[in-house]
Amino acid sequence: MNEYDIAIIGGGVTGLGSAVYSARFNMKTIVFGGRLGGLIQDTHLVENYPGFKRLTGYELFQNLLEHAKDYSDLVDINEELVKDVKKLKDGFEVIGEKTKIKAKTILFATGTRRKKLDVPGEKEFTNKGISYCATCLPPDESIIVNSSIKKIKEINPLTKVLTINGTYKEISGFTKRNYRGKLIKIRPRFFNEETLLTPNHPVYSLKVTKGSGENYFKDFKFSEPKWMPAGELTENDCVLYPILKETKDIDEIKISDFIEVKKDGHYILPFIETHTSNKIMDKIKIDNDFMRLVGYYIAEGTADKHQLLFFFRKDEDIYINDVKTILKNKFGLEPSIRYEKNVCRIVIYSKIIADFFKSQFEKYSYKKRLPQWIILLPVEKQKELIKGLWRGDGCVRDKDFCYVISSRELTYQMRDILLRLGIISSIMIRKKEHLNRWINRIDGRLVGFNHDKYHITVGGQFIKKMGDILSIEHPLLKIRKHICNQAWLNDRFAILPIRKIEEVDYEGQVLNVAVPDTQTYVAKNFIVHNCDAPLFRNKVCIMVGGSDSAAKEALLLSEFAKKVYIVYRKEKIHPEPINMKRVEEKIKEGKIEIINNTNVTEIKGDKFVTSVIFDKPYKGNKEFKCEGVFVEIGHIVESGLAKKLGVKLDDKGEIIIDRDSKTNVEGVYAAGDVAARNWKQAIVGVAEGVIATNSAYEYIQEQKVKAK
Repeated sequence: MNEYDIAIIGGGVTGLGSAVYSARFNMKTIVFGGRLGGLIQDTHLVENYPGFKRLTGYELFQNLLEHAKDYSDLVDINEELVKDVKKLKDGFEVIGEKTKIKAKTILFATGTRRKKLDVPGEKEFTNKGISYCATCLPPDESIIVNSSIKKIKEINPLTKVLTINGTYKEISGFTKRNYRGKLIKIRPRFFNEETLLTPNHPVYSLKVTKGSGENYFKDFKFSEPKWMPAGELTENDCVLYPILKETKDIDEIKISDFIEVKKDGHYILPFIETHTSNKIMDKIKIDNDFMRLVGYYIAEGTADKHQLLFFFRKDEDIYINDVKTILKNKFGLEPSIRYEKNVCRIVIYSKIIADFFKSQFEKYSYKKRLPQWIILLPVEKQKELIKGLWRGDGCVRDKDFCYVISSRELTYQMRDILLRLGIISSIMIRKKEHLNRWINRIDGRLVGFNHDKYHITVGGQFIKKMGDILSIEHPLLKIRKHICNQAWLNDRFAILPIRKIEEVDYEGQVLNVAVPDTQTYVAKNFIVHNCDAPLFRNKVCIMVGGSDSAAKEALLLSEFAKKVYIVYRKEKIHPEPINMKRVEEKIKEGKIEIINNTNVTEIKGDKFVTSVIFDKPYKGNKEFKCEGVFVEIGHIVESGLAKKLGVKLDDKGEIIIDRDSKTNVEGVYAAGDVAARNWKQAIVGVAEGVIATNSAYEYIQEQKVKAK
């Protein structure tokens, strides 16, 4: 059994802050997290933690977690829940879900959990007008970032996300929490990957009414877009995807801005010169020829240490000559042309050019990508990129144009570029496991698949526009008699009908990001909001509770709701003075009203909340009409383990501590929201935890002296 100087039970800011100091006292420490980060992860904004003017609760937690990990030689972080703590003759035994350890001292930093109203109707209308916490995505779900796609768990504070207005915005923070329940799986038409999110997560959507008779696929009417909880969407709804609006033209770039080279006036050389090294111009003109060359490279090119290579079929003379001409004009070097059986290989010998192409577009097919500066170029230049790509890996099929690649990142980048060109493409994924079910041979050689394949197809109402870009008339245009519109484009969005919706069970962490201004981002295939407040836009809502947290949530909600009523059971709400001042300003504006000395005794509704019942009349009536109920009524203290150990609690169930954070049980300490203090703040909890670790250190030293 592993032995520690101190076992900190609780992985919130108090527990992690305490671990930093116990390590500084050179104590062998274990932190049992349960839910690492605690309730502060759900806090939209922290602006009262010294040293940080504004950050989210999740950011504060992450900062403390990383600080604690700096002492990894002394601090072990265990995410198990503690099931039991037992007193031994010479310390304590802590029993987790899988782990059992021995500790000389114990620090309870177990915090609290949210209270519920516990009134009729609460259970029935949860997520149907009643809200307790943030809306989120599972950690492996992808969002559109920095002109690319990335799992939400992999983003960082410098990440920019695509927003509702077609621009990229930096995020202002994160939230993370544990979740157990249903997730909604949504698969739209065309963008066929499924997206998972919590049922109350707002999705930007609309409804389409189709025509009748011969105008069934022509005469469409669209409702105004609105925010809908994912759990309320049906297969009759459409989700929306933003068209990238930002454009930034570049006439030329310098190779030396992207890779390390040796400069010689307007020319550059590799740092280590050989007899084959060539001077080339530092500047590259970003014109249609260069964009087409990029397309050729991504589709049919690669680079090694000293060479840039392209591969074509022997009979593709037009493309071979095009690449040869562009390379000579752009870099002043004569490419080498070699034919082997049915393959033509074009090679240009230059470490600088090879390194530049690898730095911007990657080397291997499954990693190929476009840098953001290309994503933002004008559409006329991007048309040439698409032309080069298609010439390399594209084909004409009976009903569409098809392009096949191995890079997921490039797939989504192409999708977004095609949207800018007025084309909704369809994405189909063929998993490598499926592809390897059969034996594949080329010229007798066994071939396997190490990566998924992505098919990007363009057909239907977009086939003519794609043909115009590629300078190819699709054969279907000569024989088809009508077009069936299955998705639509306007100036701002792609409008995608929902093909399938499912519910799935899930238990684990879920995450969200905070985005200033628009408060939106794109969850892979459609626009979502980063909190549930917009669901209550122009609606009447109540906020139950009188704490600082309740006031802050009411202030956030007031930015969307028609009016927010703060309902509190006592005479006066008690937020921090700065937030009280903000509430008073909203009261003057008519956006907030306070109803004191009142309790909610019942929540009523049909499919959604329609009213609540008060325990006393408000303006002559106990029934109050509203469409949203937000609950922030305090917390239940997690002190059960301490009580079992014989630690004294007060009438609220909080652990009684002295000024040194000591309890009545020798060697046991407490800090944070679980401790009996009037003021519950993150900074107070961390301070108490630091004091507790000092007390534990002194206790251990005293025991050593006694043992001599």
